[in-house]
Amino acid sequence: MTTTQTIQKEQNNKTPSSNQIFIQKVKINSDNTAKIWYKQSNDLWSEERTFTGKDQITEDFLNTFQATVRGFTSCIPRLAPEGNKITMNCIRFEYGKDEFLQSALYSIKYAFNDQNNAVINISTPLLPIYKEGMENTFCISGKDEEALHEVIAKAKAYLKGETRTKQMSLIVDNTK
Repeated sequence: MTTTQTIQKEQNNKTPSSNQIFIQKVKINSDNTAKIWYKQSNDLWSEERTFTGKDQITEDFLNTFQATVRGFTSCIPRLAPEGNKITMNCIRFEYGKDEFLQSALYSIKYAFNDQNNAVINISTPLLPIYKEGMENTFCISGKDEEALHEVIAKAKAYLKGETRTKQMSLIVDNTK
C-alpha cells in the first residue's frame, strides 16, 4: 500500500475495522466473571488490551460459552459421550487480513470423576474455520463457527456493560 493510499484510507475512515473490537481470547473464571483480551484493530502491531470483569456474566453468555463444547468434541470425538464432564475454559480467536474469523483454539477442563477433584486441561491447536476446498483438512465446521460468533457477540456485550447484575430488575412495592 502506498503512502497516498494509506492517507486516503485514513481520510475516508470507512474501513471495516473502524470502531470495531476484535476479541482475541475469552476466559470464564470459576466465579462466573470473564477476562477478555481484545484489540481495537486487526493490525499485528496494534496493542492488545485486557478487560477483567468484576460483575458476573449473564446466564445467556455462560450457556453460549459452554455450548462451544460441541465444537471441541467435534475435534476430539472420543470425548463426545462425556460432555457432562467437560467445562469450556477459554477460547482464543484469530482473524485474517480480511478481518473475518480465520481460526480458533479451544481450551477445556475435563473432570475424570463426578467430584471434579481430578481435572486436567486440554487444548486444541489453532483450528481453521472451514472454507470451500478444505474437505481433507481438520477444521471447525459451519455450525461450530456460528457458536464462536455468538461467544464473540456476548463478549462484546459484556465489555459494554451487559452483566448479570444489570440484567436483573429489582421490584419493590410492585414497581421496578
